[in-house]
Amino acid sequence: MSIDSQNDPRIDAVLNSLDGIQRAKAPDFLYTRLQSRMEKEFDQGGPLGRWLTRPVLALTIAAIILIANATTVLKMWEQHTVSNNPNESGQIVAAEYPAGIYPVYNENSLEP
Repeated sequence: MSIDSQNDPRIDAVLNSLDGIQRAKAPDFLYTRLQSRMEKEFDQGGPLGRWLTRPVLALTIAAIILIANATTVLKMWEQHTVSNNPNESGQIVAAEYPAGIYPVYNENSLEP
């Protein structure tokens, strides 16, 4: 299938459709308005918000949290002992959580 580009009016119509195109223009004072809006949003956090948005502080806090988590996991890993006796783990739970019977309804036995 050969297309003769010299004689096809559709190709010419598509190419000529871009003749009247112009560069887009921004509204007047767009940059000034955007800058003032960003400053207003930044000031809404107050001094604490400005202080917390510093990258050095954010990375430091993230590092402290990661170190604390790693330390906790390592401590738990050291304390973890594998027990082959399933009754032993049940006794530990029973010792920590006593399952006594507490008579709630018999405490105030007042008759009208």
